[in-house]
Amino acid sequence: MPIIDDENQTYDAGLSTRFNEHFFSLTNGNITDSEGNLWYLSQEYELANFVALLETNIGIPMGRVVHNSAADSLEIILQPFESMSFGIFAKKNRLKFLNGLWDIFGWGEFNLKNNSITTDVFPAIVSGFYLSYYEHYFATRAKIQWRQIQDTMITCEVTNLDKPLTKPPKLPNMPWSQSNNLRDKGQMLMLEKRSVGWSIDGKSSYVLPCDMINRIIYNSGGYTDTYNKSLDDVWQINGIDNRYVTSIVCVLQSFKQLFIASDVYVFLSENNNWSEIINSHLGPFGLGSVKYIDSSNGIDKFAVELNANAILIIGKLAGLWERANGKQSVCFIDLTDTEFKIKIESLLSYN
Repeated sequence: MPIIDDENQTYDAGLSTRFNEHFFSLTNGNITDSEGNLWYLSQEYELANFVALLETNIGIPMGRVVHNSAADSLEIILQPFESMSFGIFAKKNRLKFLNGLWDIFGWGEFNLKNNSITTDVFPAIVSGFYLSYYEHYFATRAKIQWRQIQDTMITCEVTNLDKPLTKPPKLPNMPWSQSNNLRDKGQMLMLEKRSVGWSIDGKSSYVLPCDMINRIIYNSGGYTDTYNKSLDDVWQINGIDNRYVTSIVCVLQSFKQLFIASDVYVFLSENNNWSEIINSHLGPFGLGSVKYIDSSNGIDKFAVELNANAILIIGKLAGLWERANGKQSVCFIDLTDTEFKIKIESLLSYN
């Protein structure tokens, strides 16, 4: 899995060192950068498939929503570097620094001179990241149009705007989105360099900011007429601002379906080894801040910390439950002041 300790495994030592100096892989299963932002690991076609599933569940095209969400999330991450001093060759050194970040994120390469991106990341999202880079580097607002011309090649048309760089808004009434994460060194990730980006265990991989998912929820919160209303039967949510419930349900369902569509095997023992399952299938991807509580009468209970990765965790956890039990589930989510309380049981038993 993503955390490797094998002398025979080929990996790029320099790239792995730079990644592990920038990120902190914590013992509680989070991936945190030096500023306390949470990230998660995505592999191969998961991101594109997630967007496709989300569009189906919410009933509208989501390209512009995910683009704007990606741009805002990365803009916030880049803000602490605006005041960083880069010496006498500031422009050149700042660009070198930004290129280094892009590289360790696993997003391939970008070129500010011809506005092109070479990447495996979903075009609408990576062009949002590129827009944030462009605005950060040139200190100006801009608008962008992107076009995928090859499998890994995207070209952009960027137009500067006469507008000030204002900070993207905080997400109101999302207590899980404002977590302040402690930073501590845990296990290290070993990365294999590819012609585009990097891989782990031979799978094309990259990290994504968890804030992007919460901004997708925020930016699509008003779409209440088009979504798949049958999803209300399998997601029972309490304590969350009503404006977000529909978009959260659609994001949760999309992450659940994304895992179910994979070929990953989940073994659930008679002793309900959920802690081992969490450590194996969630922790290595930056989604491990969830605890198994207990099981009784066919109901499994969990607690998820109020962190920016909480919605991703709950969605994939439901997918793990269905894969382990071979049954469709109903998931009860209760937001409290300190955590998400989760109960999962068979939908057939519940009905």
